[in-house]
Amino acid sequence: MTSEHVVRLEAKKFIEHNYSLQKNHEAINLFHSIKERLSDFYTEEYKSIFLDEIKLFIVNKLQEHWNIKHNGKPQSNCPFEIKIEKVLFYLNQELETLPIIAHQKKHINNVSRNKIFVSYSRIDQNFLIDMKRHFKPFFESIDFWDDSKILPGQKWKEEIAAAINETKVAILLLSADYLASEFIASNELPPLLRAAEENGAVILIVILKPCLFEEFKELNQYQAMHSPSRPVIKMDITEKEELYVNLVRQTKRILESS
Repeated sequence: MTSEHVVRLEAKKFIEHNYSLQKNHEAINLFHSIKERLSDFYTEEYKSIFLDEIKLFIVNKLQEHWNIKHNGKPQSNCPFEIKIEKVLFYLNQELETLPIIAHQKKHINNVSRNKIFVSYSRIDQNFLIDMKRHFKPFFESIDFWDDSKILPGQKWKEEIAAAINETKVAILLLSADYLASEFIASNELPPLLRAAEENGAVILIVILKPCLFEEFKELNQYQAMHSPSRPVIKMDITEKEELYVNLVRQTKRILESS
């Protein structure tokens, strides 16, 4: 059993017990009990995993409530939903201070995928080089692909398409230049998003510079590895390095869970 499994089991046990105990209490009381339990975990990563499991539990309870009481739809004036939304608000505030835990879809078609594909604008190449340092020590055990793998004389469009077909984790390095790229919009994003919807590929988003990421509905449903209000260009060295470390950690976690 891995450390993550241990933390998730502890979170399930805790929330199942406390959720029923505090059904008639205020949302903040449940959150305070969660915060108190959180102090038992020393690392930021374990705290994040613990809260992530609790959030999954609460979101599932909310969906169950919708299905049973409201034909699967939210009801804004429902007291139960108001309380749950408050709990989620408090949880999300806490999670914003911790490393992101990446998820993949539960239902995955039987397609062999093991590649990491980085989608970026050539204008942002220096950011790619900087991020790539963190993946380099693991190149013998992971299949990391960016367009520097295309050799002279190769048909580059076909090489990109072939790499996307094997992609398990797609890392998108977002900026205004990325969002404005016709090539990316036509040749990279559609098959990557399709792979995420149909084959369990995981999209991880890193926002390099301020951009209107939230205006792109096909993208903003996927996980940003940090707050959009803190693009990489605004980060100090420590914050940026911590982001890249967690990006590698979550990427390896997804590959190893396959």
